[in-house]
Amino acid sequence: MPEFQKLSREEVNKILMAKEKGHGLSQRELILRAYMEQLKGLEVGEGLEIKLDKSENRQTVKNRLLRAADRLGIEIEFIRSRNVIRLRRTK
Repeated sequence: MPEFQKLSREEVNKILMAKEKGHGLSQRELILRAYMEQLKGLEVGEGLEIKLDKSENRQTVKNRLLRAADRLGIEIEFIRSRNVIRLRRTK
């Protein structure tokens, strides 16, 4: 079953305005922004635990997290684990 995410009015309006201008956000950009939202709230020393769906590739999720952290200008470190992805913000 797909994962559903509610969009605020602002987000919907931003997407619609971008489409009208011919600059719609790509699926890749939308996914990256969702990852950035999760990382944005972390303070140095705090972390996240991410449980993967069977359809998700572990390395893909880690790469997206690294890209999102880079775009935000923060540093993250992965904590080794088997069934979940764990990370903490280092800077």
